[in-house]
Amino acid sequence: MICLAFEFTSDRRSVAVSDGDSQRVLAEAVHDRGRTTPVFGLVERALAEAGVRRADIGRLAVSIGPGSYTGIRLAIAAAQGWHLGTGIEVVAVDTFEALLRQTLRQAAAGPRVLCVNAQRQEFAVRAWDGRDWAGPLHLEPAERLLQRRAAGEALFGPDLRAWIRSVPCPPIVRDGSPSDLPTPTDRDRWAEAAEAFPTAGDVALLGATSAQPVAPETLAPVYLREAAFVKAPPHRKIPGITD
Repeated sequence: MICLAFEFTSDRRSVAVSDGDSQRVLAEAVHDRGRTTPVFGLVERALAEAGVRRADIGRLAVSIGPGSYTGIRLAIAAAQGWHLGTGIEVVAVDTFEALLRQTLRQAAAGPRVLCVNAQRQEFAVRAWDGRDWAGPLHLEPAERLLQRRAAGEALFGPDLRAWIRSVPCPPIVRDGSPSDLPTPTDRDRWAEAAEAFPTAGDVALLGATSAQPVAPETLAPVYLREAAFVKAPPHRKIPGITD
């Protein structure tokens, strides 16, 4: 089965084509310049490189987050519109499963913590113990992430290195006592974290081989915060206008 996948959860957005029968990625088109995403330009590039026609596509896969809410909504809208026009089945893919695949290719096996910036000084976090997920996906304050890094845990995530470089370096322990004057080398070591972006290629492989089709209208971004609503006050009465 030929699967077309959308991965728009970070600023590095991509579309890929995979062959589920051979379990290989045929092509992937990437866009990381600016916030405007040329959705169907990426689709055409991926299809042309793969030598696949639109009529050959048997499934659409969407990376549903967590990540960029706007990007995920864009990917969902593209898949829903495609389904309405063709009836092609749609699957939802866990972005952290795709991110894990990427980190396992670029680093040694072992425990790791996957992190996606959730804004408001919080991160969506899930830990991998080297064999399986070590607990559910959850939100953690940025401070806790820095504590993990200081404790030597391996962190991976989109733009994570840049974010760590943007926050103060904690005191460096030398000769048993902390120093508040970290050297440039200390700062580099503190910021050392692997950049890992989920890719549409991994989403396409996961979508073609392991995900089950869903009703396209049920697709929604993974959003870890509870929705909070504040009831608006009664409208003001303006004589001659509201009465």
